[in-house]
Amino acid sequence: MSTNTNRAAENRAERTVRSVARQSPLYFFIIVLVSAIPAFLEGFDTNLYSFGSPYIVQNVHGSSALLGEVGTGFALGIAIFSMVGGYLFDRFSVKYTVMGSVIIFAVFTVVTGFVTNSVELLLARLLVGVGIGIFQPAIIALLGDIFFETRGRAVSAFAVFFGGGLFVGPYLITPFLPHYQIPFIISGIASAIALLIFYGVIPKTYKKIEKRRIGFAGIFHRNVVILSLSIFLFGIALFGYLGYYSDYLLKGLNLAPSQAAEVASMGGLGGLICAFPLGYLADRFGRKYLVSVAAFLIMIGSLGMFLVAKQIGLLTALTFSFGAGWGIYVDLVATMAQDSVDDAIAGTVTGWIFLVFNIGALLGGPLFALLLPQGFVVAGVVTLGLSSTVSLILTLFTKRIDQSNILTVE
Repeated sequence: MSTNTNRAAENRAERTVRSVARQSPLYFFIIVLVSAIPAFLEGFDTNLYSFGSPYIVQNVHGSSALLGEVGTGFALGIAIFSMVGGYLFDRFSVKYTVMGSVIIFAVFTVVTGFVTNSVELLLARLLVGVGIGIFQPAIIALLGDIFFETRGRAVSAFAVFFGGGLFVGPYLITPFLPHYQIPFIISGIASAIALLIFYGVIPKTYKKIEKRRIGFAGIFHRNVVILSLSIFLFGIALFGYLGYYSDYLLKGLNLAPSQAAEVASMGGLGGLICAFPLGYLADRFGRKYLVSVAAFLIMIGSLGMFLVAKQIGLLTALTFSFGAGWGIYVDLVATMAQDSVDDAIAGTVTGWIFLVFNIGALLGGPLFALLLPQGFVVAGVVTLGLSSTVSLILTLFTKRIDQSNILTVE
């Protein structure tokens, strides 16, 4: 009896994310599904804040410039801790790394709904960013590094959940406006439920690989350098969008809140619907090509959203296009970077990609604010349109990787 107990304990101790995922397609699906849940929380909070921010800023007696400042603080929190999440993935338990960061996120997403001044708002969004900065690269590394052949599909789960959160956010907060506290409480409760599920399903150990010393310089493959420049520019475009798109819809175009919510939700719906098909195609035909396709969708949306004025049908379609590209672009860039380096530093290179992305994000809000006196159209076309166009061009110079770099001793 004791022998069987000891054997069962040994088997539990030897369980890893990779070994469990390898048992069957169902186990792989469960691991991917549960690992991606925090992405829903991120997307949900992102659009709760983005769509509610004009009311929150007004409530704390801030100016329009505060929108950009808070967006920058949020991006700063993510940027500073992006490398931390990737580093911890390679060296410590990804399970506890993700859980600890989701706790930070959960506490301060709730606090966001109850701030009373601009300093509290800046601090709350900075610390939400800290939580996201750690769990985002850790989860993308977890999903992308299970199997080489499934990287696109696995990370598309993160994009699908993120898009789902983005889609739900505006609809949930709109009925409460100008009051917005309850949706942020719901975000905190959803985070607590996600923590319990993640704790119960995900093994403590991610993978067992042969120990090798690989320096930080090992991440600087040609593809990683090019993709770093591309995602830096997308960071500028995205945080210009997150900081000011709702303000543009509500104040620049004077849309009713319900109509603006429908348009804004298309950014999430695009990722929700298109992420998995694009991820599947990336695995089948090459992640290089689908990175460029995603960048193209972003460019079309970025330029069009600020050029079609109140043509609601086109505005909705172009916001959907932006979301479809955004929903999978960052994740596919991360997987392509993972393709290009040694398996032992998959987390580190993912953290690097998110670090560069969020350094770009630091500039998006301030650049949009700087150009805002020229009007929403000029600010949007330059901050989003120009940045995303150059970002697309850069992706065309990457090299396709077809050979698996995943090594394991399991």
